Amino acid sequence: MTYSREISSSDTADEQYVSEGGTLSLSNLGQKELLLAMMEKGAALRTTARGYSMHPFIRDKDVLTISPLKNQLLSVGDVVAFTQPATGRLVIHRIIGRARQGLVIKGDNCFEPDGIVPDEKIIGRISRIERGTEDVKLAVGKLRSFIAFLSRGNALLYFKKNIVLLLHTAGNALQRVQTLTVYRGLVKMLSFRIIISEADEDDMEAIHGMFTPDVPYRRRDENPNVTNWVAKRNGKIAGFVQNVFHPKANHPWAGHWLFSLYIRVRYRGMGIGKMLTEKVIDKAKEQNATELLLAVFEDNKRAINLYQQFGFEHITHPDLEPMLAEEKIKTGRRRIVMRKKLV
Repeated sequence: MTYSREISSSDTADEQYVSEGGTLSLSNLGQKELLLAMMEKGAALRTTARGYSMHPFIRDKDVLTISPLKNQLLSVGDVVAFTQPATGRLVIHRIIGRARQGLVIKGDNCFEPDGIVPDEKIIGRISRIERGTEDVKLAVGKLRSFIAFLSRGNALLYFKKNIVLLLHTAGNALQRVQTLTVYRGLVKMLSFRIIISEADEDDMEAIHGMFTPDVPYRRRDENPNVTNWVAKRNGKIAGFVQNVFHPKANHPWAGHWLFSLYIRVRYRGMGIGKMLTEKVIDKAKEQNATELLLAVFEDNKRAINLYQQFGFEHITHPDLEPMLAEEKIKTGRRRIVMRKKLV
């Protein structure tokens, strides 16, 4: 894990001085030089972490306080900022053991350690982790040595893998329940309040995290040909959809498209898919579109049934067929094109 954007510093290790306003974006080398200067002054540095090598204990965009060592002895389990001997880069990982030549250090989400790091390469120790308005104490708390023990034999990674498998199984069971008429009737009776709105930049960052959690989010310029909607319940994103217009230059995808309809598993069966689909149809009509297209996997029967309720029909799109056929060869799944006539 690396870090970037120094957001505050302190003249002493115990007090924090938060600068009002600006943000610094530095290269890895620049980050390291800044941190070395702060540690030499005996001052703590508060900064934003980027990356996933310490997931789940330190997450991308957590705020870390890096404190100077001040002759304090490091112990197994401590999370430290150090210069990686092989590359000279600044890295933040956990101490998992000691060797004659130095410390054995490894990321909580990595299969291989960084190797043996000499004591003089250690720059500072992570003393605090903030996530939103809360302090995250597990990573650097009393259980840090136990986390290091699990990490040494990769038990931590295997545990995470089994948890993911368990959640996947539970998700499949929930999806079966959500198809039941009784469940849908109960949802309607309880009248869960869903709010549909155009997505802002924070919403898009959250959606990016759902689809591609291992890729850092980067803000993009607004595209006038794309409208994004989110469905929220109690302020939490439950679903997402896009209305996309591709001009003729985007052949063979030219036209008005419904893209990326996605409902989080726990919120399925509440009619959110219908509400989001209606938004895209209404938007396409506002744009004077004569038809609305979409591409859906042919084995996604639930989505196909939803689209058919709105009058979408399976069509053959000659310009896209070669691409979709090649996609099936590569991925094992085939998408079909559906169309709804608007006039």
